[in-house]
Amino acid sequence: MPGRRPSKNGQATKEKILDAALATVLAEGLVGTSARAIAATGDFNQALVFYHFGSVEDLLFAALERANERRMARFAPELAAVEDLPGLVMLAERLHGDDTDLDQAALSAIVAGWSATSGIGPAVLAALEPWNELVGDALRRIFDRHPIGRLLPVDDLAHLIAALFLGVEMFDRLDGDSARTRRVFASMAGLARFVDPLLTSLGGEPVATGPVNSVQGSARA
Repeated sequence: MPGRRPSKNGQATKEKILDAALATVLAEGLVGTSARAIAATGDFNQALVFYHFGSVEDLLFAALERANERRMARFAPELAAVEDLPGLVMLAERLHGDDTDLDQAALSAIVAGWSATSGIGPAVLAALEPWNELVGDALRRIFDRHPIGRLLPVDDLAHLIAALFLGVEMFDRLDGDSARTRRVFASMAGLARFVDPLLTSLGGEPVATGPVNSVQGSARA
């Protein structure tokens, strides 16, 4: 019935299917993730996949959205508290480095598998866009402390950081050895410790946080 809320049992079944979908992606890869494989992982009838989600692609997109929302709920408060570039890099390393975070592992696998799939790309980007906004807010808060920092293209930098993070995630899982990734984060941390005071030295004393000036706004227009 349209508009009817799912029952508790129905919602619990959907959550079980979503969990099974993520576990199957991690175990079998996106190519091996079929309705039959998901049902075998979760020990339920594969007809439930189509009853609750319509298709495997729709199920995986719902799993991606749920995984993304759960990670944002965990890390958004910490992103909102970041006050400098070294702190932002440290948080990025924590976002990457939690081996127990199955949501992040599944997100990387799904995004990597769908990167070349026509039609689904824009929807995936839209689902991940809130991360750009969170990172952009953190960068504005950091850069607004420095006169010259307030002239930087924050939205473009936020997009670049999100793209770099996804790239590091995918390469790390392909490589299987996290040593190179640890070196990357160490290099980023060193660069951040250099850039943060450099902004002050180039632009004078830090200024109080305030609205981004019109230069950045006109650059995006």
